Parts: sequence; structure tokens; C-alpha cells
Amino acid sequence: MERRRRISILTSSSTCLGALAALFATLPLYVYYPLIPYLRFELAEIPVVLSLLILGPEPAIFSSVIYWAVLLLVGEFSPIGPTMKFVAVFTMLIGLWLGFKISKNSKMGVFLGSCLGCALRAISMTIFNYIILVFMFPEFLRLATASVSTALGIEFSSQAAALLMIFIFTAIYNVLHVILSVTPAYLLVKYIVEAKRGRIPIIGKTWYIEATKAASRQAPQRS
Repeated sequence: MERRRRISILTSSSTCLGALAALFATLPLYVYYPLIPYLRFELAEIPVVLSLLILGPEPAIFSSVIYWAVLLLVGEFSPIGPTMKFVAVFTMLIGLWLGFKISKNSKMGVFLGSCLGCALRAISMTIFNYIILVFMFPEFLRLATASVSTALGIEFSSQAAALLMIFIFTAIYNVLHVILSVTPAYLLVKYIVEAKRGRIPIIGKTWYIEATKAASRQAPQRS
């Protein structure tokens, strides 16, 4: 009975957080990335990160799938745009999960997880962008090239040079987006946990704290 109740709480909570992420995505709660105009910073990823920190990896993936499904219906440039967003969020979650699983404390976990999330997200988005800009929609490459060229006040000597610079600035964007998504989510959960003495009402134990405790117990002891 307790296990069934726990599963019900996890499912309903992850569904609500996924729906909140989708709601944020449909509202004008974003700021455009000035160097590349089709990229923008959004609040929508924060609820998905909350789902990971509070509930765990499986509920977080479920939340991101709900987020993706709604974007497929109402998002821009569907299905490519929503799918790229899903991959970006998914790789960020994988990095965060790894960070907490191998770190002995939560601060190191969020730092290492954010670094891994940034790396995985930047690599996956570079591959996606190469396929889209070079093979599928080269007009986006011209748009991004013109924007970056104007912002930096330079002319690129070749398309390869322009593409490399776009990849660099896109990677920077993804790193910044991870920081802007993870930091407020972590601080919020940390505040709630400290205020409630280690537990969140209704949900109970917090996943990221339990994950770092497990990693600390499994760490080899020095003689």
C-alpha cells in the first residue's frame, strides 16, 4: 500500500511539474539570446529540474516528456524545435543525475552535475545544429551568420568560420541556460528542505539528498 501511494505521489507530482514547464513555455516568459535571434532563455526548464531534485530521474524524464508532448502541439517550428528542446533538457538531466550519483555532498553534486549537464547538452546541440544548419535549413545559417557578424562587427572569411563561431556561441548559450535553470531550482529546493528539516511535505524524502548520501556511503574509506 505504501509503495502504491509513493508511486501515485511521484506520478502526480511529475505530471504537475511537466505541465507547469509546458505552461511556462507557452507564456512570454523568455529573453532572446542577443547574438543568435532564434535562441532564447526560458523559465520552462526550471520545473523539470525541480522534478529531478525532488522526485528523481524517472519522474524528471516523465516531466520532460510531458513538456515535449505539449510543445509538439503548440511550440514553434514543430516537431524539430520541440525535439531539440527535449534533447537539450534530457542531456542536462543526465548530467545532473550523474553528478549527484557520484558526489558525496549536495553542493559538489550540483556543481559537478551542472558541469556534466553543460558538456552533454552542448555536445548534443552542436550535433543537432550541424545537421539542421548545414543540411536541412541553411537559411538559418545565413540568419545566424548575419546576426553574429553584426553583433561582433566582423566579416567571416568563409562559411566554415561562421559555422564554427555559431557553434561556439550556441554552446555558450546552452551553458548559460543550464546555469539559469539549475541555480534557482536548487536554491528553492534547498530552502524548502532546510525549512522543513530535511523533508518536503507530502512527498517526503528529497531525491538529490538521498542520492548524495548513497554516494557517500559507497565511497571507499581511507585506512
